[in-house]
Amino acid sequence: MNKFFKSLISENLTIKIISVALAIFLWFFVTFRGQTETSFEIPLEFKNTPSDMEILKQSVKKITVSISARERILREIAQNDIRVIVDISNVKLGENSIPITKSSVKLPRGVEILRIDPSVVRLQIDKKEQKTVPVKALIVGTPEKGFVINSVELNPSSITIEGAKKELDRIRIIKTEPIDIEGIRDNLTIQAKIDPEGKIFRTEKDTINVTIKLRRW
Repeated sequence: MNKFFKSLISENLTIKIISVALAIFLWFFVTFRGQTETSFEIPLEFKNTPSDMEILKQSVKKITVSISARERILREIAQNDIRVIVDISNVKLGENSIPITKSSVKLPRGVEILRIDPSVVRLQIDKKEQKTVPVKALIVGTPEKGFVINSVELNPSSITIEGAKKELDRIRIIKTEPIDIEGIRDNLTIQAKIDPEGKIFRTEKDTINVTIKLRRW
């Protein structure tokens, strides 16, 4: 019996080795056929921000996520199918370094994450505050000859803004976007948007009713 098995194994050994190698190659080919790599730049999102805190600064706004999937799946993926959501429920006031892990990335089925860059985001956390500030109409140009501005009325004349304390401390007044009155000869009422001027805050009121009244001189 032993002789029979030895003979069975030794006969055509080269052919058997080639057959096994070919079978392994075919398995890899079928399994990984069409696998393609690509990268997406995904906006960074945060969840569970403590109610009394605010993000003052962050080191990056977008994360590069490198993924691998079959070509058919990648062709069907849109950028908004991928999200990077980081839990910041445990942040403290000041500087925080938050890891971005694979569990932070939400992907369609059949997609594998290869790399995340950067893998850490640094956040500057500040107290959240509200304050009420006056609004000023930014008027450019001059009325028609013979007319001057008699009064400028704003409704509302002040707004409540919310944001990080250090950011709000910089704000003493909010201006509207420029209101062009070049050549007008009648009273003007317009809705003007407020101009953040690069400052970061939130407000429920982003437009102001501005009435410009003229008089002859």
